[in-house]
Amino acid sequence: MQADRVVIQGIQTIAMERQKVDTEHIQPKECLIETKVSLISAGTELSRVYGLKQGATYPSYPGYCAVGKVLQVGDDVKDVQPDDRVLFSGTHASVQLFDREHSDGGVLYRLDPQTSDEEGALLMMGWIAMNGILPAEVKPGDCVVVMGLGMLGLLCSIYYQQMGVRVIAVEPVAHRAQLARKAGIKEIVDCSPEVQVAEILAKCGAKGADIVVDASGLSACIETAMVVAAPYGQVLLMGSPRTPYEGNLTNAFSHIHMKMLTVIGCLNRRYPYQAKEGSRLSMVRSMRYIEELLQKKIIDADLLITHRIAPNAEQLMQAYDGLMNHKETYSGVIIDWERKN
Repeated sequence: MQADRVVIQGIQTIAMERQKVDTEHIQPKECLIETKVSLISAGTELSRVYGLKQGATYPSYPGYCAVGKVLQVGDDVKDVQPDDRVLFSGTHASVQLFDREHSDGGVLYRLDPQTSDEEGALLMMGWIAMNGILPAEVKPGDCVVVMGLGMLGLLCSIYYQQMGVRVIAVEPVAHRAQLARKAGIKEIVDCSPEVQVAEILAKCGAKGADIVVDASGLSACIETAMVVAAPYGQVLLMGSPRTPYEGNLTNAFSHIHMKMLTVIGCLNRRYPYQAKEGSRLSMVRSMRYIEELLQKKIIDADLLITHRIAPNAEQLMQAYDGLMNHKETYSGVIIDWERKN
């Protein structure tokens, strides 16, 4: 069987690569999956396309938010069957042999019939955004500041708001701020970074916010998070800092020390896929909750997904450029593997 897959050959060099998929010798832990749609990860993929990831090597095969139909399963695969529709952490490819244990994320999740393909692809980003809330000690009456309203920050803001705490979202890009308002986020600071600290403290009070989540991955925003966090507050780092930044670390360390802040790294590896002894939290538990929010349109996939493209190099590069340089119009991009042009 022949398959097409996306390859980042080098900085700002995207291509489609044809490969043969061996369907005659499926290994015990493999599944053969035909992809329907996949979602571009703006953070991870842009860091490779534009050379922001230190130490990145090429060629690179991007993607980890795919929805497809299971065609065959190996002897050791018990939780999905042929014809199941699944969310899986596979690369951008039309057909692939998928081994959960060797994938970027380890996800092979049977979707609810009421969940659409695009909602299923968005579900993966929804899980990643949960890492900005699960480690926090959230209490009634808390004030939560979320820095950055890309897809992860917006989803994280929705989760906190669903818990009934006060959410102040911070985003200087007008399109993203407006999108958040349409998604139901009630309080947004949309001023320039130079005056954000004053605006945030004017809203949440001079003592600062109980919880601050950085969803931007920008070191300058992390500095701001330390400043606006209240004494004994929590600062959660959900974004991945990738670009060089010069500053005075003493100021940030002083805020951590003097205000006795708890700083938590929230990379998408904190929790097991299935519930295990010693942890009641898992990816599967969170995904079931997120599916409910998607089906109820509390998370509206049609609002968050702004572009749908065919799997070809030209449209892919346009999408990467849009996500990188045109944030006023691009939010989420779906690759439709059944689309021809």
